[in-house]
Amino acid sequence: MDFPRRIRQLGFSGAAPERHRYRRDREGLAVTSDTEARTDDSADLVDDSATDPAADTSKSCWISARYFGTAVGFLGLGLLLLLLLAVKRVFPDFLSGIEFLSYGRLVPAATSLLLNGWLTIGLLGALLFIVPRTARVDIEDPSIVRAALGLLVVAYLGGALAALGGYTEGRRYLEPLLIFDALALVGLIAVARSITRVARRSHESNPVVWYSAAAVLWLLLTHVVGNLPGLGGYVSQLQASFYRSSLTGLWLASAAVAIVYYVVPRLAGRPPLQGTKLSVLGIWSLGFVWAMTGPAELTFGAAGDWLETIGVIFSIVLFLPILVIATDLIHAMRGAWENVRDRVALRLVTAGVAMFGVYALFNLLQALRASSAVVGFTDWVAAVEILLLLGPFSFILFGLLRLAAPELFGTVPSYGMVGYRTLLSGLLVTVGAMAVAGVQTGFTWIGAANTANFLNSGAGWVSTSGPLAGSYVVQLVGLMITVIGVVLTVYSATAFRAVDTDADPLAAEPAAATDPEPDLYLDSPPSVAKVRRYAYGFFALAALMVFVLPSLEGAEATLLADTGRTYEPGSLIATGRSVYVQEGCVYCHTQQVRPIVTDVGIGPVSVQGDYANETPVLIGVQRYGPDLMHLGLRSTAESVQAHLQSPRAERSWSIMPTYDYLTIDEQSALAAYLVGEE
Repeated sequence: MDFPRRIRQLGFSGAAPERHRYRRDREGLAVTSDTEARTDDSADLVDDSATDPAADTSKSCWISARYFGTAVGFLGLGLLLLLLLAVKRVFPDFLSGIEFLSYGRLVPAATSLLLNGWLTIGLLGALLFIVPRTARVDIEDPSIVRAALGLLVVAYLGGALAALGGYTEGRRYLEPLLIFDALALVGLIAVARSITRVARRSHESNPVVWYSAAAVLWLLLTHVVGNLPGLGGYVSQLQASFYRSSLTGLWLASAAVAIVYYVVPRLAGRPPLQGTKLSVLGIWSLGFVWAMTGPAELTFGAAGDWLETIGVIFSIVLFLPILVIATDLIHAMRGAWENVRDRVALRLVTAGVAMFGVYALFNLLQALRASSAVVGFTDWVAAVEILLLLGPFSFILFGLLRLAAPELFGTVPSYGMVGYRTLLSGLLVTVGAMAVAGVQTGFTWIGAANTANFLNSGAGWVSTSGPLAGSYVVQLVGLMITVIGVVLTVYSATAFRAVDTDADPLAAEPAAATDPEPDLYLDSPPSVAKVRRYAYGFFALAALMVFVLPSLEGAEATLLADTGRTYEPGSLIATGRSVYVQEGCVYCHTQQVRPIVTDVGIGPVSVQGDYANETPVLIGVQRYGPDLMHLGLRSTAESVQAHLQSPRAERSWSIMPTYDYLTIDEQSALAAYLVGEE
């Protein structure tokens, strides 16, 4: 079967009309109405599309299909581990005693599979599909890009397996060892080079090309800066926060927006959208703002107040690029929404864009001092991470998957509304339960701290964990519904039936483009080279403001750092710290006392000098269990070791996993590290 010919028969050839073909003379009369524009241009639209053959992009299509297939495989593995984590929160003894299935080892493995394997490989596959079709230029080096996929699979799957084996760097989202980071970098460079070469050969002033070229550059820069080795003390915390915000906003968000600009007009049967002033404002504001929100997660931390202020300001300003991009899309698509036949794909993409706003809202509430005092270190953090892994970027990828399925897999999407509704419902239940649990926990801490007998640790932790038992059940149910929704969505897009007709029943009828208002025209659209130069500049400015300058402040080691947190190689406490990292204790416990009423009674407030001897710093992200910064003030090594062996012996409500699989020496070393005693 001639697959490229079949693709062209289906009408998914990716041909893009010349940029001015459907545009009124910009120096003549402006279009007075959408109806008039569509009526006047309908005949030209049909005739011109028939005489404008598509470039052969079969190589990029073939490569993209493999990237998508690999990403979906990672998605399945990651969801399986997420379900296992949710089960363990409800039933802590489920599969207990199995070393590589311990809770703290499953967390980094699931993160690597979903964040790197699913989102990064999936978005790279999407860009390999949409950029050549927008530029009408096929990739030139398919063998290199295919080899790069192999490197990425080894790097991301290897990082996940290493985490299950206890080999991790202990930094959230940066868990893979340096060898896997190096392999991933080589693969990313190869893919970014291919996408950039195609983008540079494009003659289209198209937001798809702009966002794609900037996104892959930002991905490389973020990967390099985030994995710079040897940074110790609080600097490593600044590095990690900058990495997370840059990865989310500069790579994931930019690539997802490129997909939206590609998908939406094609769903309505319109030619590719041309860049406007709103398009340019959107990409510049997105590139400048999102990376600057990194300090949002450092509120009440050991960093300076000025850095917290930057995080708050830019978390508020983050709504600007989201509104600009949404406005640009709505303005360009006016009069064409009713032409969309694949309503499922449209709803997936629309929901994904809406979730950008939800994510920005959750991030803002983490940044503001008043709300952070309630939701900080609670399940609210978990809600933000689920949104990151399964929210806007995943929905947009699913939307593209439906649109591109005939070309990628030779299938026609079926009616998938059940899958979409199941997926959206499950995600809302999961994130909603986590958000409510976070607020509940925060107010519990604040209210109880005003009583004389409140203990924010030890046996007193029952006041925190006890009320959350029902929430963990709801989260498990919600995640199960989400997984079912993912399966139905992918199945309806790729596996329903093979292509055996000459037309896709979900393809929209051709429709004329609606011109932007005259003042939105670009007299001189930016080239890809200019976009990349600005991308370098925005990244450098953000790194300077929220990473480099705060790192220069420095802090001398405190008495706590010199006496209880000094790790001589081979010492008992150093060995215990290695076990702490190996078992992922950092994902359930924090080591930071904040200057707020919530943390009253657990020890002196933490300052930067307390972490002077830490590489990397192990501040943590959430408190499923109590803070451990000053555990030695309220517990002994013997009692800690007994708790490690049997957490529910005296505390039946505890959700801590059992560590009886550790040797006695490892348990002793871990207990010594936690209480700060040799």
